[in-house]
Amino acid sequence: MKSFRVFTCILISITFGFTGHYMAQEQLRPLGSNINLPIIPSPNPDLKRTSKAIVPLDLPFFDDFSYANQSPYPSAKNWTDSSVYVNTGFPIAPISLGVATFDGLNKKGYPYDIKAPDTYSGPADTLTSQAINLKSKANYIYSPADSIFLNFYYQAQGNGDAPETKDSLLVDFYKPSLKKWEKVWGIKGYNPSAKDTGFYRVRIPITNLAYFDSLFQFRFRNKATTSGSLDHWHVDFVQIKKDYFYDDTIPLGVVFAQMPTSFLKNYSVMPYKHYTEALEMGTSFRNFIRNNFNYAVEGTYRYTVRDASNQLIPTDPIVPIPNPGISPFLNSGYFKGFAANPNITIKPFPTTLTSASTFSITHFIQNSTNTDSLLHIQQFTNYFAYDDGTAEQAYYLNQYGAKTAVRFKLNVDDTLNSVRIYFSPTTQGELITKSSFRIYVWGATPSSPGGFIYKDSIIMYPKYLSGSYNLQPTYELSSCLPLPAGTYFIGIQQTTNQPLNIGFDRNTNHKDALFYNNNGTWVQSAIPGSIMINPVMGCSVRTSTTNSVYENKNENLLKFFPNPAQNNLFIIYDVNQFGSSDFEIISAMGEKVYEKSISGNELIDISVLSNGLYFIYLKNKNLTVSPQKLIISR
Repeated sequence: MKSFRVFTCILISITFGFTGHYMAQEQLRPLGSNINLPIIPSPNPDLKRTSKAIVPLDLPFFDDFSYANQSPYPSAKNWTDSSVYVNTGFPIAPISLGVATFDGLNKKGYPYDIKAPDTYSGPADTLTSQAINLKSKANYIYSPADSIFLNFYYQAQGNGDAPETKDSLLVDFYKPSLKKWEKVWGIKGYNPSAKDTGFYRVRIPITNLAYFDSLFQFRFRNKATTSGSLDHWHVDFVQIKKDYFYDDTIPLGVVFAQMPTSFLKNYSVMPYKHYTEALEMGTSFRNFIRNNFNYAVEGTYRYTVRDASNQLIPTDPIVPIPNPGISPFLNSGYFKGFAANPNITIKPFPTTLTSASTFSITHFIQNSTNTDSLLHIQQFTNYFAYDDGTAEQAYYLNQYGAKTAVRFKLNVDDTLNSVRIYFSPTTQGELITKSSFRIYVWGATPSSPGGFIYKDSIIMYPKYLSGSYNLQPTYELSSCLPLPAGTYFIGIQQTTNQPLNIGFDRNTNHKDALFYNNNGTWVQSAIPGSIMINPVMGCSVRTSTTNSVYENKNENLLKFFPNPAQNNLFIIYDVNQFGSSDFEIISAMGEKVYEKSISGNELIDISVLSNGLYFIYLKNKNLTVSPQKLIISR
């Protein structure tokens, strides 16, 4: 529980406007499945009813979901049953970090009914409290005169989908003696304007004698379209206490309201072997510090970094926030001083990394009234990601042959093993799973994708995974693709006119890296955010014929792919062992159709060769290399 208070109603204006031209080309829509954390939590086994004796909670009751960056599940201390998604990404201008989001998904982050039409609205999520003792405490007998209220805040839509009038958010109270739930409050859905991004306070008096029982409970529930993450409501600062007055509000304070930006210059997550301090370490980052007082507050800010063994790493010292301090959020928005945008002068990560690494970064903001902290995990693993691991909406193109490409820069030679792509079953989920796409790799011009250098031979289909949060499918290439250091665009070409709905993170903005192509021309995205296409790097050369990688029978000297090939062929050759060699391509009729002296890895253009069967020869005076088959198929 945080030790701070906040006032009644908070409003902030954020505009998401795009021109009609771009909306006709690339679009966003609400999501169909939730994902959240880099570390996948197990479902909370305690968050369900059991046959054990019930031990009710004493007043006051309070939950602000401040643990949202560590678990997508509500705390079992306060809640006995839940299908909501605890998160940091969906709310706009939250009062503090973390909300409980109600939508059309079940507790495993999958649609209740993927076949439900968009026009349907029915029972969806619930959030049910533990039993609360409203009978007595320390020999004091509660009564309606004690001014006991349920108090909470809600926001419609946020970064998600606006609930329609057929949708609703509801509150029920439980009468233990009658074993009956009773509706005590509700609101119909509506479409908030761009300026209506506030959290609204609700106060519900508890006065009926039937509620004054040791096993009192309350619950939230919503009605929504149950085919996806639609019709969003976000609930925060849930409180029940005695002697509640209208002027009482939730605790005030200076708090972190959203997750900070990455310490890295370009990515949220990246492969460890591509990290070098000079190229990838940021010079600053941004915090989102919110002052919920109605006056300026001085204080201090600092952060700590620990490695995977929990060893403290030297970092920049405590930063004082001088006079006039942090201005109230309602007047000035998030704090913009140097504590919110600190420079990184003492670099916390090694100059280079030799293995996968994880660093825990904890941010602290302190003043005379409260201290707030926030944990951020920085991963160096085997894939690139611009997104922060959360998807609030879905990105789509709805034209046959449309291409989506994301820019990535390889700092060292590597191999592309697979691509993680998060597809969201927002609408027409079953139809989309029958649609198809291919993974592509393009070269780079100074301003956009260049010619394609690889098209995977396998036609792939969107997958929707259920079972927990953060289940992002991985699509393995038919052959392990070597890529020299340089800039590439990695993405898909869809072989359908259905919108494939790729997860889109609204909280990190890398639209400069996203391009689309509907009609032969590449266009940079106009939509702020980050698409969830994550190339997975590093693989051993595969030897089965099904993966289209052919190896030498002598010393594994020569490797080439893809096979079947189209317009380009990658050659892997270790010149350090055997020196230069003559590379030849011979047709099935015995005609030499290509010849080149190679002295290392090569990318060669075979676009002039016709479809058919060929043989590759490598001629070197120091050894004999068996010919290998090459198929060209376009």
